Formats: sequence, C-alpha cells, structure tokens
Amino acid sequence: MFDLEQSIADWRKQMLAAGIQTPVPLEELELHLREEIERQMKSGLGEQKAFEISIRQIGQPKTLHSEFKKSERTFVKKIMIILLGIFVVFIGTGLILPALGKHKQRNYAALSAGANFFDIKWAGDETYGLVLGTAFVIGGASTMIYGFKKRKA
Repeated sequence: MFDLEQSIADWRKQMLAAGIQTPVPLEELELHLREEIERQMKSGLGEQKAFEISIRQIGQPKTLHSEFKKSERTFVKKIMIILLGIFVVFIGTGLILPALGKHKQRNYAALSAGANFFDIKWAGDETYGLVLGTAFVIGGASTMIYGFKKRKA
C-alpha cells in the first residue's frame, strides 16, 4: 500500500543527499510538492500517481541543487559588490578629509595674516587629494547602488 507521508519523507532524504540541506529551500520545495500533489489528486489521480507526476514536475535533486547554488552565488556576488563599493567610499573619504584639513589650516593662517578671502587658492596636492577622493567616493557609491539594484535572472 502506498504511504504518501513516507514517500515525501523519502523524497526529503533524496534532496538532503543531493546537497539541498538548508531548511528554507527544502521546506519551500516540500510545500510546492504537496501543493502539486493536491492539484493532481483534485484532477482525479490517485495518491501514488499524483506523487510521481509531482516529483517529475518539481525536478531532479541534482538539478534543483545546482539551481540553488546559482542563487547562492548571485547573492554572494551582490554582497561582495556592495562591500567593494563601501570600501572605495572609505578610501575616497580618506583622501578628501586630509586635503580639506590641509587647505583649511593653510588658508586660516593666510586669513589671519590679513589676506583677502578671494585671494585664497588651492595648492596642487590639496587639489589632487580632493579630486581623486571625490572620484573614489562617486565610484564607490555607484558600485554600491549597482550592487543593490535588483536585476532580472
């Protein structure tokens, strides 16, 4: 006699053996399997035939495992892109802040000595730090936005 619950338990063991070991995907797959079995039974099939057809429609364990691996790689790739963007923003900030500090310190001394505000100019090394730092911040922010952007599979 066919036992549906035992067959589903055996199917779960096959999924575990194929490498689908995280609880969320396995629970989701089982839910889909049960829904499909119910749909097949409502169309007039018996438990055993509905189970067999539902398993074929859900897919083979190895195929499902490779699809979940692709999904995990995509997630890790997104996280790495976002972290790279954050790192580049920090580098850019690290270039901008010293340039601004040096500019402020140099020009505060000039203003104290009686220089006109409009006569104050940026020195070369301050400008390079500011421009390069700004480029890094913009590039890093763009990279982070790209990492957060939802893309179609």
